[in-house]
Amino acid sequence: MQDKLIKKIHEGMDDTCYAAILTNWDEIEMNEIELAEKAFDIVSKGASEEDAAKLLEVDLTHIRKLLKEYKMKYCVDEKPFLMFDKLYSKEKFFDVCREMTERGQKDAYFSLNSFYRQNRVNNDVRHINAFVLDFDYYKVDEYRELSAVEFYKKIENKLSMTPTAVMDSGRGLYIIYAFKHCSYHMDRLYHAIIKHFYTSFEKYGMDLNATLTTQVIRIPGTINSKNGRKAEILEFNDTNYKIQDFAALLPWSEKEVKAYKKEKLHHKKEKKTKQIDLSKRKPHFKDYYEDFRTLIHLRNQSEVYEGYRELLLYLVREKACWMGYTVDESITLAKELNDLLRVPLNDIEIKRNCKPSGNRACSSIDTIIDKLKINIDEQKKMKVLKRRWLKKSLYAKRKRKHVLLNRSPKQQELFERRTRICELKNVHHLRNSRIAEILGISKSQVTRDLQYIKLHGYEFIQKLKDYMGRIEDAKETDYFRRKLVFDRQKQLLEWLKIARRALDYLVREIGVAKN
Repeated sequence: MQDKLIKKIHEGMDDTCYAAILTNWDEIEMNEIELAEKAFDIVSKGASEEDAAKLLEVDLTHIRKLLKEYKMKYCVDEKPFLMFDKLYSKEKFFDVCREMTERGQKDAYFSLNSFYRQNRVNNDVRHINAFVLDFDYYKVDEYRELSAVEFYKKIENKLSMTPTAVMDSGRGLYIIYAFKHCSYHMDRLYHAIIKHFYTSFEKYGMDLNATLTTQVIRIPGTINSKNGRKAEILEFNDTNYKIQDFAALLPWSEKEVKAYKKEKLHHKKEKKTKQIDLSKRKPHFKDYYEDFRTLIHLRNQSEVYEGYRELLLYLVREKACWMGYTVDESITLAKELNDLLRVPLNDIEIKRNCKPSGNRACSSIDTIIDKLKINIDEQKKMKVLKRRWLKKSLYAKRKRKHVLLNRSPKQQELFERRTRICELKNVHHLRNSRIAEILGISKSQVTRDLQYIKLHGYEFIQKLKDYMGRIEDAKETDYFRRKLVFDRQKQLLEWLKIARRALDYLVREIGVAKN
């Protein structure tokens, strides 16, 4: 009966198919041990596997498999657990299954479906042959104490179709539905039907993991090592199903499926073509262009004149075209940078060799850095072409506050500038244009700072007092003398004098107590 079931499931198997057997091969002696020993002796003497295959007149792939298995079984001190599957052609598969049954092999499994190649994976499934409902009923409290026969009687009336076989797996129960083999193209129907079975029998302990097309089940007559019991067939019926017969179990009629497909096709959304506004990208090109210019200057100073020219001009043109410039404009921009090179390219090379390919994504910042091999020192002098971690570290450095003054360098610079502007405007009565000239900033910047002081006068006075107090307290400390550069010490002490004059004016103007 064991042979009948396996042959019934693999009835449509031919010589171009392979079926799998999974077991612990360490417990089984090699059938071709003599051939493997001869091959191993030849290879041990320094010959190659190809030479061994020619001398023994055996296929090279077969020799490699024998050598691999021989080394694992006999040449390793600590033998690994050799639980893996082997795939066999039709007659060999049936013979090995019969040997497993006669030997009473422990934990031996066979695949329900067949495969194109000797590889048990979904992509290589060729014929789908059967459904198996694997019940681990011992995990359900209500049925834990029942035997396989008693459990089958409980669910027999729930089965809408007569099973091909009912099998005691040693701990659980297999209900097998074999059908005329079908193509792997029917896998969607297969999964829909097996999912329906699982939904119906989930409460009885059906195993969801046993619903794959690569599923294996125990070979009848072999031993379950967990409890020492034999896997036995309880019932066998010579059924004659097709996979389409099980489609009637699904909760949709054929008309409903056709109507659904038609409606889905009718309401299929048209792909929206995304309109890209290149005008938003164009302003950002300026920073990239400045970075490319900076890189050329740095390489010229380092006397690196070649090895990056064509690639740099190519990236400039690629970035320019992606950001909204025309092809002619990108050539003009590339020529401007080419003039900065110590060893420039000619116009034909810029047009032909540095021409970017169309309809492709633009190179990212990391890609540009990798291609041009921009080192860390060069990146620090760039605006945009920096690694993300470097940008973050530089940003953190800018935001890092002074230990004594409790302000970041940028906050210190901003506050000291506004104080200086307040003093020059209100104490020395200078014009905005003259103040801008002295401080080296724009006139509009001076105007904005004065407006800020006017609108936030009280708040500015409080911050000014706090900052002055911190400098007064800090100038006598060791940190101030040792850690700060002398020029910075001198600058802060000079600023204190300016701040006192500015504070006197603001107190008189706004009417806030000085202390």
